[in-house]
Amino acid sequence: MIPGQTGNWMEAEMHQQPEVLAALAERFAAIGKLATAVFPGSLPTGVAFLARGSSDHAALLGRYAVELNTGLPTCMVAPSLTTAYGRNPDRFRGWLLVALSQSGRTPEIVDLAQRYAAAGAKVVAITNDAESALADAAHLAVPLHAGLEQAVPATKTVTGQMLAVLAVASGLGPGGLTQRQAAELPEAVARVLAAAGRLEDAARVLAGCDRLAVVGRGACYPAALETALKLQETTGLMAHGFSTADFRHGPIAVTGPNAPAVLLAGSGPADDDTRALRADLSQRGAETCLLGTAPEADVPWPPLGHLGEALLATVRGQQLALATARALHIDPDRPTGLNKVTLTH
Repeated sequence: MIPGQTGNWMEAEMHQQPEVLAALAERFAAIGKLATAVFPGSLPTGVAFLARGSSDHAALLGRYAVELNTGLPTCMVAPSLTTAYGRNPDRFRGWLLVALSQSGRTPEIVDLAQRYAAAGAKVVAITNDAESALADAAHLAVPLHAGLEQAVPATKTVTGQMLAVLAVASGLGPGGLTQRQAAELPEAVARVLAAAGRLEDAARVLAGCDRLAVVGRGACYPAALETALKLQETTGLMAHGFSTADFRHGPIAVTGPNAPAVLLAGSGPADDDTRALRADLSQRGAETCLLGTAPEADVPWPPLGHLGEALLATVRGQQLALATARALHIDPDRPTGLNKVTLTH
């Protein structure tokens, strides 16, 4: 840590990600097998994901992976339908519920996991605390073993959750991330952390604006949402994450001379659409920062050709948020009015 510099905890925890991911990668195949062992001899009827905050973005990556790999019906659970509106999940017998919470202590996530289990769903909990209430409520717990995370903005637990949901998806059928591909991710993340590219230039642009958009599609969509959240948490900027397709349907109008856009575009089939936005945004007078695998990217990451690129895009977003907070002389370790664990009900 550098004395007097803000964001030391966040930066240190970001740099722990290769080690955390390497340990998870060693368990990758085992996690997939365990997650499907709750349905011996068959597949679930469908897969539901339950989460809040950053965990919700990891869950969205899991939804993409399950739908792409297996064709099974998937959904993202809306907790308030049960906790506020009183609608119990009575038609989920035979489903797999993947519940994500870094602390494992968010009351509504624990409550919903228990209700889905009572309704006949099999519950897999992905959490950093193997002794948490969520782990106890599940049929199977997948602990991240990421170690203590002190900074309020989650970093190593988010990418750990992302790799864990990819492991669960791979266990449900062929075509998902392989053990070899999972094993390559820690080194790829280390390379991203070691090479900042033009992040400082991008941070200065963002620090001078009032609002901005973060846009991505496919594997980069969960990373775009997570990057927007990291910018909100660490800087207080009005950052919004969008799917590229949804962005074209109207939100593109928020961009302009004082409202830049961060574009996340990797090597997947949906990423050309995001790169094409750069010309459209230029016509609107909006500055853009392109993060991705293209030669013209302002801040690159190595092309992997699979959904694991979501982790690289997420790490780039963490770096951008940290650099922007420092440019604004804000301490991202302790954002005003936020706590490490949010106890929603």
